[in-house]
Amino acid sequence: MRHVDIRERENQILELVVKSYIRESRPISSSYLCDKFNLSCSTATVRNIMESLEKKGLLSHIHTSSGRVPTKEGFKHYIENIRDGLLKRGEPSLDVDINMAQDIEEVFDKALDILATLTRYISLIAISGWEERFLLRGVRYIFDQPEFEDINKLKALFYVLEVKIGAIQELLFGYVDEQFKVLVGDEIGCEEISECSLVISGFHQKKISASLALLGPMRMDYVRAIPTLYAVRKKLEEFIIRRDF
Repeated sequence: MRHVDIRERENQILELVVKSYIRESRPISSSYLCDKFNLSCSTATVRNIMESLEKKGLLSHIHTSSGRVPTKEGFKHYIENIRDGLLKRGEPSLDVDINMAQDIEEVFDKALDILATLTRYISLIAISGWEERFLLRGVRYIFDQPEFEDINKLKALFYVLEVKIGAIQELLFGYVDEQFKVLVGDEIGCEEISECSLVISGFHQKKISASLALLGPMRMDYVRAIPTLYAVRKKLEEFIIRRDF
């Protein structure tokens, strides 16, 4: 098998492991992949590929299970591989309308509520312009994530949201020029949420700069979260362009 074929096959298996882990929230085995995706290769071949991915630090083997889970580097590699495809696909058509909002503060609140409801992750926005503000919604959805059944992880998350929220606000202001940026694990810069991911999309319009973001487990559904974040951000930006602030 040519080197490029091996690399493509590894990327394919890594993507299937990540997608399956996002959906199942449990270690993924070679037999699961072969059965679920009707792969043409044998379970032994898939197992060998997964072992190679583990040696490269992209998968981790939980010894009490025959399956594997993505590492932080595995998630980062996966995100880089799907990034261009998400951008080419364009933002989804959202059956929501923020234009009924009466003022700029109400439109920010509405955009955050929509984003949290559609993604079921914590939604945040940092705003500067006529004033500086930081808002968040959707904390209730974090209880739906199996990762936060661990009370210590849940306490650490709430500690960040209450005590270190200023650091998150400053972080978002650093990405107002980004179409979208994904910070995985310790890239966020808060040890307490080093098993989370933060997806950010920002803009400048008129005198207003803002960054919208989603905070959730590293096992975030990026294929859904990133386009939805980008689409809500576009609607918010278009609203600001049409209004006289």
